[in-house]
Amino acid sequence: MPYYKCTLINENGDINTKVLYAKNKKDLEENYSGKDERILSIKRSYSDLLSTSIQLSSKVKNSEFILFNQKLVILLRSGTSFIKALQVILAEMNSSAFKEILIKVEADITNGESISNAFSSPNIPFIKIYKASLLAGEKSGNLIPILEKFNSYTEKITNLKRKTYSSLSYPIVLFVFMVAMIFVVMTFVIPSFSGFYESFNADLPDITLFFIKVSDIMKTNYMVFFIIIAMIYISIKLIEKYTKYIIIHRFILSIPFIGDIVLQNALAVFSRTLSILISGGIPIPESSKYAIEVFSNKFIHSKFKDIPAKIIEGNLLSHTIKEIDIVPGIMKEVVQIGDSSGNLSEILNKNADFFESTIDSKINSFISLIEPIMIIVLGSVVTFMLISIYLPIFNSMRVIQ
Repeated sequence: MPYYKCTLINENGDINTKVLYAKNKKDLEENYSGKDERILSIKRSYSDLLSTSIQLSSKVKNSEFILFNQKLVILLRSGTSFIKALQVILAEMNSSAFKEILIKVEADITNGESISNAFSSPNIPFIKIYKASLLAGEKSGNLIPILEKFNSYTEKITNLKRKTYSSLSYPIVLFVFMVAMIFVVMTFVIPSFSGFYESFNADLPDITLFFIKVSDIMKTNYMVFFIIIAMIYISIKLIEKYTKYIIIHRFILSIPFIGDIVLQNALAVFSRTLSILISGGIPIPESSKYAIEVFSNKFIHSKFKDIPAKIIEGNLLSHTIKEIDIVPGIMKEVVQIGDSSGNLSEILNKNADFFESTIDSKINSFISLIEPIMIIVLGSVVTFMLISIYLPIFNSMRVIQ
């Protein structure tokens, strides 16, 4: 759809400039006739096209998207129309990728598109769930309550991610520091001491010889190690691309402790997504189709991908989930209760709360345990390296005495 740079005047005589989207100038004039603002001039915008298209390709930040929806709900609650609410929010926004997307959304809705279809940019966070929520709100006439539930959903998902990342950041940084320090010592420090020891022409302790040997291998063959690792990674990606085998994501789930957290986090997000869609009036087959798209782990996604088709065939959600071996027993039981009681949305929401509290507890326990272990391991490695470096010096001093 072409871009047009328009000069508009409102009822108070204030003049401003907007970049609007329309099929042609005639459509633009018709859509703005009788509005609070009247178009004074229209000019096809070629200079803004490149910068705008670049901005439209940029990802929207989660925090910016959540704030937009909070403002939108407040304005809709006050009785403002959707288009007017968009215009009010746009007037307060600085130039950004999200503002350009919303300008296009405003133009599309003005041109007759439904709200759910207007929000089609893949750069919007939670776009599939958001479109489904808007569609549910349009069909049921309860757009505001569904948007409120969506806001609650995004806040909980974002907080869960933030909490998980912040909790695991310290152990990861400590581990990376340990690996980097070992690499530096083995490739730079020990080789310099190795040349110094050769001048003694003396027998070196076994531990020193071991570290010198490892250091020589790392220094002369480090590029080979990197190439081998890169080739293994590329080979795995090619196998995953051209076959049905999912290696990396399946391996992640098999890692002790980490795999449980990844699985429970995925199931919590899935449960909450399915809950908000079902509560919005979207049928379970369609809701499950949108919900399984939230799985970033391809192995988990492969286990759930057939659920919509099986439900269409006449199976209950609880029956399809029972067939998935990676789903914990407690989730299978609560979904069955939700199916039988007719209160599936609320049950799924509580299931998500349970998994999130379990993840919280596990992460806290992991952090309290991993920190001293990492420090002990780091200290032990450094101690052995120092001993291997300085032990020959101490032996030489003893011989001299």
